[in-house]
Amino acid sequence: MSHEWKDVLQKRLDANYTAFMESLQKKTVSELIAMAPEITAAQQLHEELLDACDEDDAAFLLRFDDPLETVRGYWESEITGCDHRGEMGHMLWRVREDIGSDTEQPEKRPFTKDEIAVDPVMDFSRKEIVAYIEIWFDVGKRFQVYPNVDDSCDLYAKYDPVSRTLRGELCIKDCDGGEQWETVELLPSEQEMIVKSMEEICQKDTGKSLRDTWVDHHPAINKKNLQEKKNGRHQHER
Repeated sequence: MSHEWKDVLQKRLDANYTAFMESLQKKTVSELIAMAPEITAAQQLHEELLDACDEDDAAFLLRFDDPLETVRGYWESEITGCDHRGEMGHMLWRVREDIGSDTEQPEKRPFTKDEIAVDPVMDFSRKEIVAYIEIWFDVGKRFQVYPNVDDSCDLYAKYDPVSRTLRGELCIKDCDGGEQWETVELLPSEQEMIVKSMEEICQKDTGKSLRDTWVDHHPAINKKNLQEKKNGRHQHER
């Protein structure tokens, strides 16, 4: 194939690719994600199709105003319709060889007191004391939970005053009002910080500890404790 034919085909492919990319500017993010295979096919064809052509191929393609679009659908089915498990397996082998199987996970950085605030209004009506925690840190980096851009995240601490254990739950709310709950791991230092703040709030508001305030909200527990004390006195008198 003469150099002239190569130049003509390259210019037409360039023009087709430029027009295709400009058309993408009008698409939404969701539409662009759905079009990912089409975009990949167009990019690969623009970069490599010319080198795959002989003179007869070029003459055929130049019969079309948009040779890139003419072959794009066919190439898209070629690259998306194949089983890539073998290539992926080889890729994973390379990753493990390059990085190493014994690579340690990066240590989680605990959030600090300046990055949270415990809401003073706590719920003592349940088996666990529930506190809302206002947060100013990246939940993705800290908890490996990645909500959508428009979603909001609320962290709740749930403290069991009997076992003296604390657990965290992240409530992810979408723009349509839906909720998704994720249990998240709180590091020991974070647990200690939150419980200490909850205790301080409780002492300030009620003059009592978290456990005593929680017991006051559960008469059945008070009755059980009084019965145990009464039985203990009778045992002592005998």
